Amino acid sequence: MFFKSIFKRKEKIAHEKINYKFDINKWMELTKEERLKIDSKEKNETMRKRKVLLKSIRAEYIKIKNKK
Repeated sequence: MFFKSIFKRKEKIAHEKINYKFDINKWMELTKEERLKIDSKEKNETMRKRKVLLKSIRAEYIKIKNKK
Protein backbone atom coordinates (compact mmCIF):
# COMPACT_ATOMS: atom_id res chain seq x y z
CA MET A 1 0.00 0.00 0.00
CA PHE A 2 2.81 2.38 0.85
CA PHE A 3 4.56 1.63 -2.42
CA LYS A 4 1.40 2.30 -4.40
CA SER A 5 1.24 5.83 -3.04
CA ILE A 6 4.88 6.45 -3.98
CA PHE A 7 4.33 5.22 -7.52
CA LYS A 8 1.16 7.27 -7.88
CA ARG A 9 3.09 10.39 -6.87
CA LYS A 10 5.75 9.69 -9.46
CA GLU A 11 3.12 9.20 -12.15
CA LYS A 12 1.46 12.50 -11.26
CA ILE A 13 4.79 14.35 -11.33
CA ALA A 14 5.69 12.83 -14.70
CA HIS A 15 2.26 13.77 -16.08
CA GLU A 16 2.64 17.36 -14.85
CA LYS A 17 6.00 17.68 -16.59
CA ILE A 18 4.48 16.55 -19.88
CA ASN A 19 1.64 19.07 -19.57
CA TYR A 20 4.12 21.82 -18.75
CA LYS A 21 6.18 21.03 -21.84
CA PHE A 22 3.05 21.02 -23.99
CA ASP A 23 2.08 24.44 -22.63
CA ILE A 24 5.51 25.81 -23.55
CA ASN A 25 5.05 24.52 -27.09
CA LYS A 26 1.66 26.22 -27.32
CA TRP A 27 3.19 29.41 -25.96
CA MET A 28 5.93 29.43 -28.58
CA GLU A 29 3.40 28.92 -31.39
CA LEU A 30 1.68 32.20 -30.50
CA THR A 31 2.72 35.40 -32.20
CA LYS A 32 4.75 37.95 -30.30
CA GLU A 33 1.75 40.28 -29.92
CA GLU A 34 -0.42 37.48 -28.53
CA ARG A 35 2.27 36.52 -26.03
CA LEU A 36 2.66 40.13 -24.90
CA LYS A 37 -1.09 40.50 -24.51
CA ILE A 38 -1.42 37.32 -22.43
CA ASP A 39 1.64 38.22 -20.38
CA SER A 40 0.35 41.71 -19.60
CA LYS A 41 -3.02 40.28 -18.48
CA GLU A 42 -1.27 37.85 -16.15
CA LYS A 43 0.92 40.61 -14.73
CA ASN A 44 -2.09 42.83 -14.08
CA GLU A 45 -3.90 40.01 -12.28
CA THR A 46 -0.85 39.29 -10.15
CA MET A 47 -0.41 42.94 -9.22
CA ARG A 48 -4.09 43.22 -8.23
CA LYS A 49 -3.73 40.17 -5.99
CA ARG A 50 -0.56 41.58 -4.42
CA LYS A 51 -2.21 44.93 -3.75
CA VAL A 52 -5.17 43.24 -2.05
CA LEU A 53 -2.80 41.13 0.02
CA LEU A 54 -0.80 44.19 1.08
CA LYS A 55 -3.98 46.03 2.08
CA SER A 56 -5.09 43.13 4.23
CA ILE A 57 -1.66 42.85 5.87
CA ARG A 58 -1.62 46.57 6.62
CA ALA A 59 -5.12 46.36 8.09
CA GLU A 60 -4.02 43.50 10.36
CA TYR A 61 -0.98 45.45 11.54
CA ILE A 62 -3.17 48.44 12.33
CA LYS A 63 -5.52 46.20 14.35
CA ILE A 64 -2.61 44.72 16.27
CA LYS A 65 -1.12 48.15 16.89
CA ASN A 66 -4.44 49.54 18.14
CA LYS A 67 -4.89 46.62 20.57
CA LYS A 68 -1.61 47.43 22.32
